[in-house]
Amino acid sequence: MLVICNEKKIFHNNVKEAINAIKSNKYDLAYRCLKAAMFENDHSAEVYNLLGIISEYKGDVSLACKYYGAALVFDPTYKPSDNNLEKLTSFFYIFNEKSIDYGDNNEIEHQNSYFIEYNEMHVGHLKKNE
Repeated sequence: MLVICNEKKIFHNNVKEAINAIKSNKYDLAYRCLKAAMFENDHSAEVYNLLGIISEYKGDVSLACKYYGAALVFDPTYKPSDNNLEKLTSFFYIFNEKSIDYGDNNEIEHQNSYFIEYNEMHVGHLKKNE
């Protein structure tokens, strides 16, 4: 059990270090950190999302799309890759550092989210969260 906890800690430390390296434009260091993280978990959506971000920074949009897509294959619910892929495949795409989702902040659900409320006849109605 202790080994599993240490592996998770090593993985998350490598991911955090990679994020910091990407933000500092140290892509070679980020690659090394992500490679080390892949030894711990080679099916991590976080790692592939960050590889996509590095590709996007380097201007290789096609490779970035592939990495974001791979991240979604490993975890279809991983929102940062979904956000990055949606932005990247937009018709009006322009590279913007501020719009990149690293996945390092805990996402709070959007204030404009909706839910389905069922009435007594089991008919669902879309309601807005308040």
